Amino acid sequence: MKHFSAKILLFGEYGLLYGADALAVPFSKFNGSLEFAVNVEEKTTIDSHSEIQQFFSTFEAANLNNRLHFPLQLEALQKDLQQGLYFDSNIPVQYGLGSSGALCAALFEHYSTFQKKEDDSFDNKLLQKLKQDFSLLESSFHGRSSGIDPLVSFLNRPVSFSPKNIQLPKIKSSFRNFSAFLIDTKMKSSTAPLVSLFNKKMENPEFKKQFQNEFLPANNLAIQAFLKGNKQELFRQVKQISAFQSEHFSEMIPESFKNLLKNSAKDNTPIKLLGSGGGGFLLAFAENDKDLPPDFTKIKVF
Repeated sequence: MKHFSAKILLFGEYGLLYGADALAVPFSKFNGSLEFAVNVEEKTTIDSHSEIQQFFSTFEAANLNNRLHFPLQLEALQKDLQQGLYFDSNIPVQYGLGSSGALCAALFEHYSTFQKKEDDSFDNKLLQKLKQDFSLLESSFHGRSSGIDPLVSFLNRPVSFSPKNIQLPKIKSSFRNFSAFLIDTKMKSSTAPLVSLFNKKMENPEFKKQFQNEFLPANNLAIQAFLKGNKQELFRQVKQISAFQSEHFSEMIPESFKNLLKNSAKDNTPIKLLGSGGGGFLLAFAENDKDLPPDFTKIKVF
């Protein structure tokens, strides 16, 4: 069946909760597809099948289908579950790459009433509807969801978000004279506790003022620079983000990576959190592959 990519939130971590812009891209190195089990004794198959079964039960019990713009065909989904439906995926779980988002996108593609237009066009109104539906779908997996992860996986295109607008920017590879990498912390991380910690920080007026005056502008300017292909401005803003996170997001940075993040803000290889942090991957920007420290597991994004 069709494969659905993981997603990388290039910019917007935490700021999304407080009106910042965001930019996310699909990452096809990690992906998953709906399949039917041949060997039902494999643990990964059993776990995935159980996860979809739990989603179905939660979704049906809450009567969420009536709230969707594009309802799911639940009878067909239930029938396929009885035939051993599961999600065959290599997307790392609790790594900030949207593993449940890819699953939601796959379920929506195969079981919703949504039909793409012949010209494959999506205006802001339609994108908002899809995001709302995906928010409801993913909330059935792990509580509150913005709907961003499954939307990016479903569209398989870069998506930019602002408080009132969703766009599908075209990102030309020709202008890139720099690279981006994922740095593997070798640690899983749960988003909810870290978001709770951040919200607690925002209750401090001094931190809130710094976040609004320093982090949010750097985040939004970094997105603009990235989309325009302005490397100098992009690196300048990512350094600002990195320095802010190193100073104020200490709890979200794994202990063994704190010095790396701190020093990167001074060098020309700025490194920032990917998503909520706490583990998973870090996101690094470099002018060339050799600029990155050699001691860490790296995966090239572009």
